[in-house]
Amino acid sequence: MITRYLPVSLVLFALVLLGACATLSPYKELPRVSLVSIQPQQMGVLEQRFGLQLRILNPNDMAIPVAGLSYVVEINNREFAYGASRQAVDIPAFGEALLDVEVVSNLLNVVQQLQALNAETGSSLRYRLSGKIGLSNSGASLPFDYSGVLEYQPPAEVQ
Repeated sequence: MITRYLPVSLVLFALVLLGACATLSPYKELPRVSLVSIQPQQMGVLEQRFGLQLRILNPNDMAIPVAGLSYVVEINNREFAYGASRQAVDIPAFGEALLDVEVVSNLLNVVQQLQALNAETGSSLRYRLSGKIGLSNSGASLPFDYSGVLEYQPPAEVQ
């Protein structure tokens, strides 16, 4: 009877062990990624490109070797743009780095955001920046999710 359940027990033990190893990370806290600025770069008919400056903060006592990252920007709970960067940087322990990256948006996303701006009377935009940081010292990645507020200054009316 023991030999009958031994293969099943070994498989279950291996799955538990693999799951435990997958959650091990030398980093006690996830990095914090926030949006510093957003600037229009190329405005095409169907596609728009924006330059972002991201601040990556490392709250850990060891450096984070970034191989690249992928990210999505939402504004007022609607997807606005997405992007990926192969820009490599080492973020020192308890340090930070600024990265200049690009995002791509399509005409529909921009039109929806403009309609939402016209419907709202506030002067701020809620944004969410989420994605993952690929590590150069392993095949693993670290997720990030940050929400903030951008102050919106409508253009002055020309008289």
